[in-house]
Amino acid sequence: MSYLSQLLNLSSRASKTIGKISDSLSNKSFNSESETLSDREFLVDAYRKLLGREVDEDGLKHYIKLLQTSYSRTDVLMTLVQSDEFINKVLKENIKIQNLRELKPNNYYAVEDLLQPNNALVFFVETSDDFDWLEAMILKHGYYEKPGVWGFRIDKDKKVMAEIMSAFHPQRALEIGCANGTILQCLHEMNIHCEGIEISSMAIDKAFPDIKNNIHHGDLLELELSEKYDLIFGLDIFEHLNPNKLHDYLDRIDRILVDGGYLFGNIPAFGDDPIFGTVFPIYIKEWEQDIAQEKPFTLLHVDKDGYPINGHLIWADWHWWVKQFEQHGFQREVEVEKVLHKKYDAYMEKTSIARKSYFVFSKRGEQQKTEAIADRISSRSSKVL
Repeated sequence: MSYLSQLLNLSSRASKTIGKISDSLSNKSFNSESETLSDREFLVDAYRKLLGREVDEDGLKHYIKLLQTSYSRTDVLMTLVQSDEFINKVLKENIKIQNLRELKPNNYYAVEDLLQPNNALVFFVETSDDFDWLEAMILKHGYYEKPGVWGFRIDKDKKVMAEIMSAFHPQRALEIGCANGTILQCLHEMNIHCEGIEISSMAIDKAFPDIKNNIHHGDLLELELSEKYDLIFGLDIFEHLNPNKLHDYLDRIDRILVDGGYLFGNIPAFGDDPIFGTVFPIYIKEWEQDIAQEKPFTLLHVDKDGYPINGHLIWADWHWWVKQFEQHGFQREVEVEKVLHKKYDAYMEKTSIARKSYFVFSKRGEQQKTEAIADRISSRSSKVL
């Protein structure tokens, strides 16, 4: 059964689940359990039981503020169970996706995880054709359409990333892999024109009305873009690309980025980078041989169904990544990176350390312009932190 068919079949099941929870919320014994908890304790407990995660800072502040008005705890619980996040959680727990291990069993096996007590399940890339196969399977079986893959809320993280992009003072920006346009919306509210590219129809369906028409549906290599941009950025997107096509994508980016423009990439780069340090440590010993040979990793960490974790097709160290961009004439702007890290690292280390793993490149950049960007980042206080 296809992913979309499963969604249709399970939507009624999700509705029934929500109905049962709604009924329980009106039960006095259910509510009495939380009567002795403070508002903070109540929210921590509610997020853990309903959403299966810790409450985020924005959510905590939002609901505490509501609870101090006329909003009841039952109202909070009803809001949570009717949220996209909860519905996606119910669907995700019931949807079954094609198990790739059944299709290529000889490519899958377990290796030692140097950081965890349990072994890591990996896919062995025997030839470059295996990358093409994985990409085809990810797209065919709707991996990126799975509930829970995308985050559709404008939270503090999105606001911080939008603030970073705004520091480049772009006249026309482009986000590759924009999902439903959370960062596009933030930039729109700053009066910055930004367009996006997204392959997921589900994500675009949930786009913000103000910027929905700014999203191009499709693949960067296949879309016709009539304009050029002075800022192009991709947040957790480059690692999803097929390494066999990476240089085609970088060629395309080079063609649509103006001279003097900037390219920002938030990428899980393994190893000890000279600027941002070690964010993603080497936890599979066999990766060290690939690093020595200056190539992407041939063992991809996968989930129980055989898909690379988070759909990542490129697993590589920081030096390999930088080299790929440099081959297309992009220059790493380490001084801009340094001031960004000085300004935002404390926040990122506390909330999402993966955000620290990023690169800033310029295309035939002007030193004076780059220095002005660095000075602007250093001298202006954040409006988000």
